[in-house]
Amino acid sequence: MERFSDIVGLLRGDADRVREQLYLAITSEIPQGAGMFPPASGKVSRELIDALSYIFLSANATGALPDSAVLRLRAWALDLRRFGFPAASYDAFARIVREVLGAGIEARFVLEDAASEMARAATAADLQGVPAAAAARVSSVRTDNGVDVVRLEAGMPVSYAPGQYLPVMQVGRQGAWRSLAPALPSNPFGQLEFHVDGEITPEVGSYITLGAARGASPRFDAGQLTVVAAGTGAAAAKAIVFHALEMPAPPRTRLALVGDVADRDAFTRLAAVSEWFSVEADPDLAGEVVFCGPHEQVAALDVPADAIRICPDAPADWTYRA
Repeated sequence: MERFSDIVGLLRGDADRVREQLYLAITSEIPQGAGMFPPASGKVSRELIDALSYIFLSANATGALPDSAVLRLRAWALDLRRFGFPAASYDAFARIVREVLGAGIEARFVLEDAASEMARAATAADLQGVPAAAAARVSSVRTDNGVDVVRLEAGMPVSYAPGQYLPVMQVGRQGAWRSLAPALPSNPFGQLEFHVDGEITPEVGSYITLGAARGASPRFDAGQLTVVAAGTGAAAAKAIVFHALEMPAPPRTRLALVGDVADRDAFTRLAAVSEWFSVEADPDLAGEVVFCGPHEQVAALDVPADAIRICPDAPADWTYRA
C-alpha cells in the first residue's frame, strides 16, 4: 500500500519543483486557476502545498477523510470561489496533482474524495445564489491614532460572523489579497468598516473585492466574554462588542485595549452608559476569552492556550490535529 507520509515528504522536500509544475499544469488546463496566484509568479502558493499535505496527513489507512477534514475542505472550496474557480474543475485539479506527484491508486482515491467534497460545497453555494465575491466602494477614509479607518458600501449584505475576517483585494492589484476583520456586524445595507495599517491603500471612490468570511467567532451565550484587542485588532473587537449591544441580553463583556487603536473613545463612551460592558486595563480572563490583533502583536501577549485568537494576517494553519 502506498504510504501517504512519502507523498507528504515529497510535497515538503521538493516543494519548489512541485510548485512550478503544478502552476504550469493548472494554468494551462484550468484558465481560471491563474487567478489564484499573483501574475508572473510561476509557482503555486505555499498554502496549496500545505493544504495538499493536510489532505494526505488527515487520510486514514484506508484513504478515508475524517469529518473534521471534510469540513475544512468545504470551507476552503468556498474561499476559492472568489478566484472564479469553477466547481466542475475539481476533478481535473485532482488529476493534475496526482500526475505531478506521480502518486498511485490510493492517493488518487484520496484526492478524488477531497475534490468531490470541495466541488459539492462550491456547487451548493452556486445553486443557493451565494455570491462568490462582493465589491464594495470606499466611502470614507480617516486616520485615528495612527490607524486608517476605512468605511465602505457594498450595496448588499456581506455575510460574516462578528470576529471573522474577509480576504480583500484592491481593484487593479490582481492576486494581492489581504485579510481584514470588519469592525461592524454584518448588516442588511452592506456597510463595512476596516481598520488598516498598510495592508491596503484605499482612496475614496475606489473599489475593494471581498471574498468569503473565515476564522473563528466567539460564543455569546457563555455569560461572560473577555476581549483583548491589540492595534488593528480593535476592529474585530468592535464588531464583537456592537453585536453584543444588539442582543436583548448581552453577555457581561470586558475589553482591554493594547497599544495604538482606533475608536478608543467610542468604546469608552459605550462603557460609560452600559452596565454589561466595561473597558479595563487588566481584565479577569474568565469566561469566553478572545485575543484580537496582528499575529506578531498577539503572539507577544500572554495568551491562554484555550483562548480564541483572531489574527487576520496569520498564515493559514493547515496543521492536521487528529
